[in-house]
Amino acid sequence: MEFIHPERLWLLSLLLIPIIIHLFHFRRQKVLYFSSLKFIRFIEQENKSTQKLRHLLVLISRCLALTFIVLAFAMPIIPLNENGGNGGKNVLAIYLDNSFSMTAIGEEGELLSEAREMAKRMLAKAPLETRILLFTNKMDGVEQRLLTKMEALSYLDKIEPTSIRRNIGDVLSWQKSFLDKEDAEVERIKTRQIVLLSDFQSSTFSTENIKEDKESNYYAFQLIPQDPGNLFIDSVWFATPVHKKGEPNELFVRIQNDAKSERVNLELSAKIGSQRRTMFLDLAPNEQRTTSFPFSEKEVGFKTGMVSINDKQIYWDDDFHFAYEVAKSAEVLILSGENASEKVSQVFSVEPFYHTTSISSSNYTRDLLNQKNLVVFNGLNDIPSGLSTDLKEFHEKGGTVFVIPGNQINRSDYAEFLSEIELPGLGDLMTEGLKLDDIRYKDPFFIGVFEKENQALNLPNVRKAYRVNATNGFSLLNFRNDAPLFWRSGTKSFLLTTALQEEFGNFTANALFPTLLLRVGEFSSQNFPLFATIGVDANIPIQREVSSEQPLKLVNGKNSFIPSTRKSNGQTKISIAGMEAVERLKAGTYFIQNEDTLGLIAVNYDRKESAMKQLSSDEIISELEEKGIKNIKFNTVKDGQSLSEIQIDKPIEYWRSFLLLGLLFVLTEMALIKFWK
Repeated sequence: MEFIHPERLWLLSLLLIPIIIHLFHFRRQKVLYFSSLKFIRFIEQENKSTQKLRHLLVLISRCLALTFIVLAFAMPIIPLNENGGNGGKNVLAIYLDNSFSMTAIGEEGELLSEAREMAKRMLAKAPLETRILLFTNKMDGVEQRLLTKMEALSYLDKIEPTSIRRNIGDVLSWQKSFLDKEDAEVERIKTRQIVLLSDFQSSTFSTENIKEDKESNYYAFQLIPQDPGNLFIDSVWFATPVHKKGEPNELFVRIQNDAKSERVNLELSAKIGSQRRTMFLDLAPNEQRTTSFPFSEKEVGFKTGMVSINDKQIYWDDDFHFAYEVAKSAEVLILSGENASEKVSQVFSVEPFYHTTSISSSNYTRDLLNQKNLVVFNGLNDIPSGLSTDLKEFHEKGGTVFVIPGNQINRSDYAEFLSEIELPGLGDLMTEGLKLDDIRYKDPFFIGVFEKENQALNLPNVRKAYRVNATNGFSLLNFRNDAPLFWRSGTKSFLLTTALQEEFGNFTANALFPTLLLRVGEFSSQNFPLFATIGVDANIPIQREVSSEQPLKLVNGKNSFIPSTRKSNGQTKISIAGMEAVERLKAGTYFIQNEDTLGLIAVNYDRKESAMKQLSSDEIISELEEKGIKNIKFNTVKDGQSLSEIQIDKPIEYWRSFLLLGLLFVLTEMALIKFWK
């Protein structure tokens, strides 16, 4: 047996009072006058033993009454485990999972609401002197403190859903570290009871950081939604990343039905600027469907978009935001070498969308790259080291490079430069098997270029081409010998493997030649990512020069957030990774601003929680026991929190019994004095 307040046991010293009273009150000498000594002798003999017994019983009753009352105020208990020792406080740690998955609908409302009510019932049953560690997925400094019951009840009502996800290993490691520190530095902790209120999704159940704990008592309550499935938008993308006024495009949407039931007549809507589209779909159980909306760009400038579905179960992943820019123009720099073709600049001059600067490579200066979207190598044989370095930095900042070699290239110069911009090196010249017979029509580069796949196209005649040492990228035009004619790496590096002189063929006379040039020019428009994921994406490049000393801000109406920034090769990059971004940002579109507006970016919540698969009780217990958590009781909450049994062990308290015994002996003393004369 232990005492919650052992410091009150000093009151037992008050037992001296009834003893002193007994010695000086009941033993006082009284003078009685009798006519006969014989009568006195008779009284003494008759009452001596009776009076001694009465006095002794009164003394014992008083002492016992006072003893039990003092012990009652010291609050005696039998602890939950034998290692409790003497002194210290009892702690009830309640983890309430408030991630987005807990907004699923249960039998009595959202799972988060059910968990909140269960926590209140636990607090109501906890002893008044128990200290409470109440924490959620925030796990910040505000939650890193022990509360009273009243403080914990007040904090429960303030808990709201958050996009912060925590795995069970981080949760248990955080609470154990805090309680260990509290025990060592503040006040000894006698007993620990750990309560876990969660849906225990498989996507967030990692036990990697869990430390062995054989002393604490664990209680896991798994809350089950009515419908364990979910319908969500997984991603969006465009058929072509090129956004140009007046040109058609296609928005693709991928939807996931993560449920065992069919979704019939599902409404899917898309909003792109002022344009709106709607369709209705039927999705089979566990089906992933990709569909698309055709549209055309009507205006230049920043565009915001959102795709939405109508799901009745979970709402946070029903919208998917994206943003992009329809450029007014593209700035092109043509660097001409000794084997340059005039037709390169002629192609770009036809289209008013392109603002072209054409110079000899010998007249190149670094400042010519300012504000340029595309640099075209037009027949260069040698690449000076300074030009190579500048174009590598230009490419890293998001600029596009199209390399058209000369007829006698310096292979070492080309090998080094092409490697830096993620293109394959050029080898010996080939003269056989150069009939062009393969066009990758389905590559995003060619989407929208041809009305249909036509095997009877008039293709150029190529007599000579350089071999390619291909290790990365994609070949878009192939010869019969499987060697590439046109190669791309990502959307910012392009390579033609033939020169443009007549001895190399008639490529410049074919309609495919201006098509490639103009398409590369369209791909050169510099855009931010179509969307970013809160808490995940870092190193998002700013496509414009950042010269102001003022910090960059993401602004959405009255809400603003200052992301972390860093500079790399002269380019500023922002990050929305980390816990601060998760806490501060909400899904939507944000302007990137300092003194000016530098761009527009769309951010979305991470979709990892959208898959609602939950672990079974056996899996949860097995995983935890493997990590050394032995004292665990598991409960499944299927029918709502009000019908669930909450059985949290607590120390056996005896203060009520001791108080009753004290009162009993007080009454005994009063009876002895009053009725035993």
